[in-house]
Amino acid sequence: MSQDDLDQRILEILQRNGKLTNEEIGSILDRSPSTIRDRIKRMEEDRTIVGYSAVVNESRVGIGSDAYIAADLPPEREMVGVSGLLSIDNVTEVLHTTGERRFMFRLMTENDVELLNLIDKRIRTLGFENLEIMRVLDHVVRSPGV
Repeated sequence: MSQDDLDQRILEILQRNGKLTNEEIGSILDRSPSTIRDRIKRMEEDRTIVGYSAVVNESRVGIGSDAYIAADLPPEREMVGVSGLLSIDNVTEVLHTTGERRFMFRLMTENDVELLNLIDKRIRTLGFENLEIMRVLDHVVRSPGV
C-alpha cells in the first residue's frame, strides 16, 4: 500500500524517535492525536511498520565483537544453512545478496575468541564456505530506520 505525505512524515518522525506519543507527533505535524493513532495503526496492520527497536550501546550489554560475514552456500544446502543461522542467538541479521557471495549475516559476540569459535564450529558446519569476515571497528551512524 502506498503512503501519502502525512504517512511519510509520521514514518520519518518515528524512525528518529519511536518513543514519541501520538500527542507529540500530532503537535509536530499539526494533526490530532487520533489521526496519528489511526495512521500508525493502519501502517502496523498493513506491515509498513513491522516493529519498534532500541539502539543499544553494545559494550554495555556485553558485546565486544561485531562482524558481518559474507559467504557462499551451495543451493542444495540453503534450507539447512539458513535455518541453522536462524537458530543461533548471536546471528542478528541474515541477508540474501547479489555479488560475489550470496549471503551476508551479522554475528555479535562477547569477544573475538567466541566469534571465531562460532564461525568454525557452527557456521562452517552448516555448509557456508568462502567466508569473508568484516569486523566492525566503530559505528559511524546507528539507526534502525530506513
